Amino acid sequence: MSTNTVNVGRVLLTRVGYVDVAIDPAIAGLTPAQIAAVPWAEPTWAKGAELLAGAAVWVIDDGDARIAVDPAQAADQILRTDADAAAHQEAFAAILAAAGLPRESVTLAIATHMEGIGMWAWRNDDGSWSPFFPNAEIVVAQRELDAIDAGVHPSPVHPAFAALREQGVLRAADDGAQVSPSVSVDHVGAHTPGHLFVRVAADGAQAVMVGHLAVSPLHLVTGPCPQQHPHPDEAQARIDALLAEDAVLIGPLWPAPGAARWNGRQLVPASS
Repeated sequence: MSTNTVNVGRVLLTRVGYVDVAIDPAIAGLTPAQIAAVPWAEPTWAKGAELLAGAAVWVIDDGDARIAVDPAQAADQILRTDADAAAHQEAFAAILAAAGLPRESVTLAIATHMEGIGMWAWRNDDGSWSPFFPNAEIVVAQRELDAIDAGVHPSPVHPAFAALREQGVLRAADDGAQVSPSVSVDHVGAHTPGHLFVRVAADGAQAVMVGHLAVSPLHLVTGPCPQQHPHPDEAQARIDALLAEDAVLIGPLWPAPGAARWNGRQLVPASS
């Protein structure tokens, strides 16, 4: 377990890492040649011809609000198989508690999009599902829910999400919704119909959690990625606009430290 913190004005962002691994870049729609072409890829974001990726959760402490964002999203094949689901969710809960951020203390959660189950849900002994964060609603874009209902969502939606929705755990959010004094959601689409950025702004500082628009930090500079996005040019336009902002950029699948700033030439790891 590793933790990293970033201060955005008075707001504290904490990355609680579960595991960082090296992966075949093809999984993220990239090639070894594309990795080699990025001079700042190693040692933080890549290792040789492989990408580095992380299963983690970012927790935002904003006044009385404690917000979890995209916990272990897209790690289902590793963490949520039938044989290992219970062990991994217990271990994930333990690392949060060890970091001083027990899952029961989370008051709100934000899903940038719906893809897999990650650590959104707790798998019970009888195979049913309940919220992983028992005291938190999960904010999801209304457009995401509409796409699921219309049968046009590009990713299979995990049955646990349907179970959580039936339990009234999901809270639909409109574009630009303010979910706490310093945290808002910004619709970007491109990856899924309702994909969101999570924006944190306080005391003149800002951070943007980019969800899966940049699965790897290298996606910020490697050009449109049709293997990842149904609308790759739209995704690239949003990425290009991000690089022009003076903000800490955070990716839920980025390896530690999981946050960085673009200085006009390269991505510089960020931590407090």
